[in-house]
Amino acid sequence: MIIPSFEEIKKITNSRYSLVMLVSKRARKIVDGNGPLEDTELTKPVSIALQEAVDGVIKFGPPMTNSQYDKKINEEKEKRLGVLREKYMILSDEEVSDDLEG
Repeated sequence: MIIPSFEEIKKITNSRYSLVMLVSKRARKIVDGNGPLEDTELTKPVSIALQEAVDGVIKFGPPMTNSQYDKKINEEKEKRLGVLREKYMILSDEEVSDDLEG
């Protein structure tokens, strides 16, 4: 398990309770099937969630329903996939099909 410094935690929140709630809710989402939002070698959901909080990948925000949360996660994944496609020149299946047909 990672153990962030107090300075790193202070950047997230001054409230230990809020940090515990943020990390525990994110860990629950990971257990329920929403994988990590960043590449990591960590395997435990709480460790992954805490690392995401320290890295600023997850933040405090207004409450969301599960469908709103899933939509937000999918949008973020697509955004990150777009960046990776640009960086590594990865083509989607549709783009390959269009190139073969055209």
